[in-house]
Amino acid sequence: MIISRPGLPRRERGAVLIVSLIMLAVLTLFVISMIKTSIIELKIGGSSQTAALNLAAADSAVDNFLALNGGRFAPGWLTLVGAQGPVAGSFNYTTANSAYGALGSSVVVTAVQLSCGAWSQIGTMFGAMSLQAVQFDLAATATGGLGTAGTAVVHQGIQAAAPGGSCV
Repeated sequence: MIISRPGLPRRERGAVLIVSLIMLAVLTLFVISMIKTSIIELKIGGSSQTAALNLAAADSAVDNFLALNGGRFAPGWLTLVGAQGPVAGSFNYTTANSAYGALGSSVVVTAVQLSCGAWSQIGTMFGAMSLQAVQFDLAATATGGLGTAGTAVVHQGIQAAAPGGSCV
């Protein structure tokens, strides 16, 4: 007959302890993996927000430039100064006139005259009164935004009618 004594320890093998430690290790690795994934997703989301902010700032700078200089596009116009040239400050899109500047975006606007010549869309015109066309490329480069170093560039093509003989 077997007599059990309540005060003496039984011979336990510890299988439950080993299984629970293995489960704890697996769960810890799973949690670490999820934390790394969420950090990467946060970085991607921040980059997307910065890219969208910079794109909107660059697009807004192009719109601002076109609004300030509408109707002024003519051959050689970019080299002129004063009332005949670009509106003063239209190349400088600063925080004073930009809601995006408060979010850290800075925008540089550049304009280049690409060509000047016969306007082929109107048809065949002859003589001194035939219209000509001048084409410009307007580029706005926005950088920064929410403390990061993202960049967005927006190009806008502009074509304006020019009087005959003005393209030299």
